[in-house]
Amino acid sequence: MTRQRRRHPIPNTKISETFLAFAEPILLTMPPNHTIHHVEKGLRLAYTIWNSVVWADATGADGFLADLRARTAHDSAITAFIEDLISRKRTIFGADERVIGQWCVSKTTDGFNLRAEAKDPHSLPSPTPSA
Repeated sequence: MTRQRRRHPIPNTKISETFLAFAEPILLTMPPNHTIHHVEKGLRLAYTIWNSVVWADATGADGFLADLRARTAHDSAITAFIEDLISRKRTIFGADERVIGQWCVSKTTDGFNLRAEAKDPHSLPSPTPSA
């Protein structure tokens, strides 16, 4: 697919803050005694959805969204949740075209800390979903 030009300026917010705000519906489903494993698992889903939408909307590479939808089509509840998060990305965070690169979660004395890197999808080779 052809690359599209950047439609929006790069936001001034840290990608980790934006990533956590986007993932809030997932994080709110965590059990009260959640572990770092629960947080990582939830953020992995948020990461997958966020980047899939960025690739589709910013560059036209929609294979990741198609793959995500195909992999979750067997469960209507999961499908609805995924679609809600896709819509959340587009409506609330649509102007943010940053791809989330490497990220990590660490436990702190008062909870968890997220570190994440942002990448410009227009400067990266267009990826293809894995089978």
